This record gives sequence, structure tokens and C-alpha cells, in this order.
Amino acid sequence: MAELKTIQIQNGTVEVVKFGRGEEAFVILPGLSYDGFFEQAEVIESAYRIFTDRFTVYLIDRNKMPHMGYTVRNIAEDTAEVMEQLKIENACVFGASLGGMAAQELAIGFPKRVKKLVLGSTLSRMNAETEAVLSRWESLAANGKIDEMTADFYQTIYSAETLKRYGEVFSQIKTIATNEKTTRFLIYLNAGKRFDVLGSLGLIKAKTLVISAAGDRVTTAAGAKETAEALGCDYCEYPNFGHAVYDEAPDYKNRVFDFLIGG
Repeated sequence: MAELKTIQIQNGTVEVVKFGRGEEAFVILPGLSYDGFFEQAEVIESAYRIFTDRFTVYLIDRNKMPHMGYTVRNIAEDTAEVMEQLKIENACVFGASLGGMAAQELAIGFPKRVKKLVLGSTLSRMNAETEAVLSRWESLAANGKIDEMTADFYQTIYSAETLKRYGEVFSQIKTIATNEKTTRFLIYLNAGKRFDVLGSLGLIKAKTLVISAAGDRVTTAAGAKETAEALGCDYCEYPNFGHAVYDEAPDYKNRVFDFLIGG
């Protein structure tokens, strides 16, 4: 059963979902979300069950008390502080979407913390398509239209096939909105909008795999491909899925696992 931890850091608190019994550390940095991940702990543990014999898995959320102007670099600094407290010295790291941006900053600023790196559905600098999507979500959230924003979120991150199968389920999901959660969501969304580390990717020394999908309408396959080319690393692009390919593709977790345990 997953263990839920709340870690006190210098400027706030960070929630961590921990499971698995392996000797190696596997850190997951999640994408942008309106809600936290404690309530999803069992689902997350089940989704990553292939990792639990080889790794101890840590899903490290973001600071619950970010200040205005917070940056993706700040997220990476918080992550490094949490890793230090948990005595995670050298980990395999998987970051998805905004978490992939934070994973890049972590590998750039704290290279000894990252042994291998997987970047899923992410980019190394903003592009027009990504900025347009984030601006749309920002406008809806800032105007208190959280249910509308959540519906648009699902409609955008998933492929047409997934929406055909589960769209009715997604449409019934209701979020309990609070001013605190909305403010936090907007702070992290804007951190993503200002993100640009393309010129610093040469500082990443960890062996890296970039995974994307042709139908990604958020960070785009072009953004992922640009990142992989700048890193000179392995690149995988799924032809039939969307931004949430990490949930949609049945072999995605196996692909990540095989890369991490490979030479």
C-alpha cells in the first residue's frame, strides 16, 4: 500500500506518494493539476506496479505554498530539497508535461541527483500552440470557471479515441474549487508559460529518453523533438495518442522501465 508523506521544506510543504520495495529510487514529477495526488495514490501505485520490485517509487508533488512569480527552477529546487530529506541521492527521474520541465531543471541544476532521465510530453521552451492552450486554461480558471476548465483540460490532453471511449466519464468529473487551489494552479501554469531552458540542455549529463505523441495538442510533438535533438538523446513518438500518452499507450510504462534498467 502506498505511503503518503507531507514533507516540510524551507518555504512550504510538499506531498509525496511512496511505494515499492526496490533498492533503486525512481522519482516521478507529475504534470499540471488542479488537485493534489494523495487521493489518486492507489491508482498511481497500480499504474506503476511494474516498477515496484526493482525500485522504490516516489511521486513528488509541487510546493503547496508557492509565491507569485514562482518558476520551474523553483519547483526543481523544492524537489531537490525533498530528495535530500528523503535521502535520495541519485535517482531515475520521470517527468511528464510540467513535471518534465521541472525534471530538466533538476538535471541541469542538480546533476548528481539524476542518474537517468525520461521526459514525457514536454518541451524545453514555449511555443505558440502550448502558450495558447495554457492561456485558455488560465482565462477559465481566473474567471472561476473551474468545471469548464477541467472539461477543456480533458478534451485537450486525450486523443479522440480515448475521448470516444471515456468522454462521458470525463464530463461527469466535478472539481471542488477553492481560491487557494485556483491561485496555486495559476502560479504553476504561469511558471510553465515562462519556461525556457533550450540553451542550457547541454548541461544535462544523465542518459535521457524523450517520449511524445503525434497528437499532442498541448506541448506538441515538435516541442519534444526539438528537446531530443538538442540533447542528442533517444526519442520515441507514438503515432496514435495525445498529450496524455503516458496514460493512453498500453506499453508506455514498460518502455520507461526498460530504458531505466537498460545499460
